[in-house]
Amino acid sequence: MYRKAGIFFLCLILTQCSETIDMTDRPLHKDNSSFQNEEHRLLPMDGAHNTRELGGYKTLDGRSIKWGMLFRSDKLSDISNTDQEYLQTLGIKKIVDFRSEDEKAEEPDIIPAGISYVEMPISVDGAMRKKIEAVLRGETDREVQSFLVDANKEFVTSYTNVYEDFLRGLIDEDAPTLFHCTAGKDRAGFAAAITLIALGVSKEDVIEDYMKTNSFTKDRIEKMLDQIELMSLYQTDVEILRPLLGVERIYIETAFKTAEETYGSLENFIREGLNISDKDIQTLQDKFLEG
Repeated sequence: MYRKAGIFFLCLILTQCSETIDMTDRPLHKDNSSFQNEEHRLLPMDGAHNTRELGGYKTLDGRSIKWGMLFRSDKLSDISNTDQEYLQTLGIKKIVDFRSEDEKAEEPDIIPAGISYVEMPISVDGAMRKKIEAVLRGETDREVQSFLVDANKEFVTSYTNVYEDFLRGLIDEDAPTLFHCTAGKDRAGFAAAITLIALGVSKEDVIEDYMKTNSFTKDRIEKMLDQIELMSLYQTDVEILRPLLGVERIYIETAFKTAEETYGSLENFIREGLNISDKDIQTLQDKFLEG
């Protein structure tokens, strides 16, 4: 029973329910200042429900991130035709996929015409699946939260080459970019964090953006947990799964702490760990900041 519940749970994470949203109800931030606010940060999508703008965040020197340039998201395997049209209309030119080879094979992205697709696989989430199923079967005393803490450490210790390539792509190309993983919160969350830090956004504001996954996906998480509980005939304690479906401050703080302990500061992690020079950072800021 627990094995079935675990497998069903993993499928649920990757499954999106579609409700068609008309194009007229979708904001275009770049050319309309009335949409350039927190109320419209989450993008209305039929098939990707953690898709959001990173425009508008203030930097420590008083500038702000341009709207219409950086977007983070969950997987794009279930997006509708209208979603595709929306991504094109937003002006997105490049999609970066952080999912593992297995994840992409199971649920390949739907890429709108005219948008390039770049694969930068990070397999840490895929490796967690067996561990999480073990929790559901009662074979380990470890909590799900501890696996995600470990995963965030690995972003710093094992995947610097991937995140270097990601930042290098932003620096070298003048292309509005959407980046994503499966749920749009861990691998993509760390990518958003280091990008915002490199652009000069405060650490606290970066963490606040990271935590928005919980408010943006709250209703969907509750529905998932209800379904999992029902499918297991109420034999699964769904609360042990809650840390996996959302985010907790300790996850990103663990990544930051690991970077700071190893490199002295987050800025030094970007310079030394990711080989991004001061000149590179200046180029990145020139492209993505205004004011």
